Formats: sequence, structure tokens, C-alpha cells
Amino acid sequence: MLTEPIVNEPRAADISPEMLDRAEALIGVWLRRDVHWPAMAEDLAPIDVRRWAHYSVGDDNPLWSDEEYARRTRWGGMIAPPTFLYSVDSTIVAPGLPGIQWIYGGTRWENFRPVRVGDRITARARLIGMRSKSGRHARNLVIQTGEILYYNQRDELVSRAESDVLRVPRRRSSSGLVGFEERRTEGRHQYSAEEIETVRQAYLNEERRGAEPRYWEDVEVGDQLPTIPKGPLTLVDILAFYVGRRNTYPPLKLAFAERERHPANVYVSPSTGIPVHPAAGHIDDEIAHEVGMPGPYDQGWMRANWMGHLVTNWAGDDAFVRRLSVRLATPNLVGDLTWCNGTVTAKRVVDGEHLVDLDCWGETQRGERNTIARATVRLPSRSLDVDAHEGGF
Repeated sequence: MLTEPIVNEPRAADISPEMLDRAEALIGVWLRRDVHWPAMAEDLAPIDVRRWAHYSVGDDNPLWSDEEYARRTRWGGMIAPPTFLYSVDSTIVAPGLPGIQWIYGGTRWENFRPVRVGDRITARARLIGMRSKSGRHARNLVIQTGEILYYNQRDELVSRAESDVLRVPRRRSSSGLVGFEERRTEGRHQYSAEEIETVRQAYLNEERRGAEPRYWEDVEVGDQLPTIPKGPLTLVDILAFYVGRRNTYPPLKLAFAERERHPANVYVSPSTGIPVHPAAGHIDDEIAHEVGMPGPYDQGWMRANWMGHLVTNWAGDDAFVRRLSVRLATPNLVGDLTWCNGTVTAKRVVDGEHLVDLDCWGETQRGERNTIARATVRLPSRSLDVDAHEGGF
């Protein structure tokens, strides 16, 4: 059912020049990350990595979940999937612009060393850029780019991320999201039994390289990565994603306390008067429509996880994902099915590292590419002892 406009509803905030000036003044300032404090104050336990891999990624590779299996690998113990650090700090860097909705646009990861069970990871974040833009889906939006640095307990730089967060006025403003009316009126895709059986078989026959090394010498430009499905997306999948995180949105009393610290980070339902976190649009029709979405939609990082899963399935346990860049091209709504694909585009040796470049993407049941990604993976080489760069560092 579509949510009808509320009569005499108050106007939502628009992006003003004064807002932009205040936000731009924060460029380069290291920000307080108190919302992520619990995730950065404790050592990583096996359950943290396992929960993220299973629930947030949907990846049952035993390298992320089975301590005995992991001890037999070149890593000598459990390591985390390449997108795990989202669960330490979300990479959302969107200061200022009160009352303006944020929508995740993508991340560019550069990884220097693996995240291991027993590590204690801390993060620093700052805004490094802002630009205004207009397009067919938003007449007025701002893209805020953040830098997040992750360090381990030895003060070693583990990873660097650049994130893009789109700041878009909500529906009751003069310039909110537009252009998704077709998706809203046509409703969710009705899957046939045959379509669901195709997905079932793809899950049952998922290819994972695992313990068998994929050597750099054996890879050719043009090689295709084995396709994996993700979906059809349900509310259960979205809730499981939250379950897998080490940081999430506070509930009940803690939600009210959070709003005391960040009073602008709230959406008040016009129909009930209840204040909730703006991210509730991922599971709530009314709030999704207020944001300008056709209906509940995924957390954008979910698809970054899926690209990481695609890459590590192909690369095998001996590989290391050096870079992963993910751009979210269009909303992924509840009911959508995403097929994750990839191809080898280049191979090279740089400073002794045997690297392979990949282009990856997600394509929906509508034939739309909802995710565009690139990855650089370090593979073992037959010309080197497999343990010569244990962990690569």
C-alpha cells in the first residue's frame, strides 16, 4: 500500500548556504566517533568475525568462522573478511546539514594488513571534501567524502577508507528524491517457482576456491568470476545485517539518550508522532517514502560486502584484497535479487606483489546494475615460496 501525503504536514529542511558553510568548516577536522566507542574498546573475538561473515555478509567460508580450519592456513588463525571494518566504524562521515537525510554512496578501501582475532581496532575519521550536485533523482544534493583510518593495537595502519555520503532533502522539502515513482507503483517483483529454484541451485552450487591456491601465473585477463546470488532481499536479510555488526543504532532509552547528544539526527513520523532514527527507512514503508525511496531498501554497505564475498570466493584463502572500491548505482529494494559478477581486467607485479585487477558488478532481476566495483587482489605466485610473505607483511 502506498503512503498518502499527510495533509498540512510541516515542511522538511532544505539545504541552505548557511548549512553548507558550517559543514565545510569541518573539512579536515578529526571528528568525535562516540557512537562507535563500544566497537573500538574491546579485542576482536571469534564470534565478532563469525557473526559478521555469516549474518552481515552471508559468507560461510570457514576461514572467517572455524578456528581449527584457519590455523592450517597461511594466516595461522582466523582473519576477518575484507569489509569487516564497517563493523568497527561505519565509514559514515556526514557532519552538519541537520535534518538532511544521508544515503550511502560507496567506499574506496585500501587494505594494508589483515584484521585478526585478538586485534583491537580503533578508527579516526574526518571530512575531506564536499561538493554539490544535481541529477535526475535529486534537484539539490551534497556529496560528503570522508576519510577513515583504522589502526590495530600496535598502532599499525590496517586500512584506509574513503566514503561518499549523499545528503538529500526529504520528501516534504522542495527538492527531495524524485524519479522512483515507477518502482513504487509497480510493486515488488513476483517470482515464479522456477526463478526461486534457479536461485536455490545457485546457492547450493556456489563455487569457493578455499584452500586451493589460485596462483597469479594461472590467471588470464578476461577470466570470469563465478557468479553468486544475493537475495531476493527480505526484511529478515536486512535485520540479520544489523545483527552481524559490532555497532548499530541504539534502542529504547538509549535511543532517546542518543537524540539528546544529536538532536537533529531524528525522523518524526507524521502519522504517529514517534521519533525514530532516520535509518528506519530500511525497514519501514512510511519513512522510506519520506526519504524518497519507493519502499524499504538495503543498507548500502551490504552490497559492498557482497562484492567482497564474490572476490574472496574466487581468489581463495591465500589471497589478500588490497583494494576494493564500491559505488552504489541505484537503490536495492526489498524484493530485489542481485546477481554478483566479475571479470579479470589486468595483472601486474608491483614492488614484489603479484596483483590482479577485477571489475565487478551487481545486476538485478530488472537487468539494472545496482552496484559497480573494482578490486585489486594479491595472489600467491609460483615463483615465490608461499610463506615468503606470511600475511604479506
